[in-house]
Amino acid sequence: MPTDRAFPVVFAVTPRFDIFYALYTLMHNAPSVLEEWKERAMARLPRDFERVAKRVAPVPLFWPLLADSLQRTQGEMTFDEIVSNLREMPAEDLQSNILSGIFHDAATARALVAGKKNLRQVIDNEKSTGAGLLGYFGLCPYDASSDAAKAVTMLLSHPDTFRDELALVLERFWQTGFRRDWLALEPEMRAESFRMTDLEDEAPLQELASELKLPVSFDARAREVRPKSGVSIAYERIDRCFIIPSAFNTRRWWAKYESKTGRVSLYFPIVRDPDAANLMVSDVGVAGKSTVASHSDVNAESVFRALGDTTRYAIASILARSPTTSAELSRSLRVSKPTITHHVQALRAAGLIAETPAHGSTKLSLSRATVAAVSEAAVEQLFSSTGELPLVTTRKRRTD
Repeated sequence: MPTDRAFPVVFAVTPRFDIFYALYTLMHNAPSVLEEWKERAMARLPRDFERVAKRVAPVPLFWPLLADSLQRTQGEMTFDEIVSNLREMPAEDLQSNILSGIFHDAATARALVAGKKNLRQVIDNEKSTGAGLLGYFGLCPYDASSDAAKAVTMLLSHPDTFRDELALVLERFWQTGFRRDWLALEPEMRAESFRMTDLEDEAPLQELASELKLPVSFDARAREVRPKSGVSIAYERIDRCFIIPSAFNTRRWWAKYESKTGRVSLYFPIVRDPDAANLMVSDVGVAGKSTVASHSDVNAESVFRALGDTTRYAIASILARSPTTSAELSRSLRVSKPTITHHVQALRAAGLIAETPAHGSTKLSLSRATVAAVSEAAVEQLFSSTGELPLVTTRKRRTD
């Protein structure tokens, strides 16, 4: 393993950014490489969806900004955890998280939340940090009757209402199709995460950043992260760096979140295949049924990777014998619930999990169909004379 690790690099698979970036893509009128996905997604939305969505995000650029509402929460989250964190977040934190993204200045955000300044005063102040961006958010010049001003005013004066409407939009978007999209994309995102992990095991940080085309560089000599614009970040301040496979971050946004102690977490959602969302399968399984129909649908690499971890193999052994909830797995294995969630996500992404609702909870079981099909899938994929070889996951870098 490289010796320049001054902080942990974590590879996570989560919709916590992609659901917001997908909404940006959907609401933006400009041509996109995701036009095929966008056309399908628009066709399945309720007629009033856009009207409701614009109450919390009056211009498309608000959507990546709203992803910042989840800062200071755990790195890898399921959709249910995203909504739960939003609903349980103190109103002041929700306001500060979003406003600091708009104004790029924590002091300005605090002044607005505390009522020491009003929105007009901040926007009319030409010296306000980040004022040049306000036009892109539809806030400059200031117009109290504009949709953007109304949305920010609602956030400031009625944060609970704003939160409820944001959660409602996310839930409707998820339930009317994005859940199916994510389930179709997640196995490839998980496989991509494994491939990135292999690169990280072998490459110094600067080489990793170049390989993954990160929007920053790592200077091991100066011990700092250097964005293409903005202030460098000292290694000593970084708590951890999350690299997240993405299907929708075509604009290559990234996030820097500072904790109350001054420590910083970095998030890099990375698109490696810009066409992934366009090419995904049109259908995925439903709860209680395997998401895999035949050996041709099984990704043998993902299954082997998933079962190669001893904890996940133990979980699979339990689920093969009896349907079990995540809470029961946590008690049986004496492992924390977040850890169980992480491992179950990896098994689910490989098509190994079937789920059945049961008295307010969800029973998990091992997909016999996937296990039965993996041998044929491995033979077909390993001995195939066509298709691209995944050499990036196995090659060793020369150090001499």
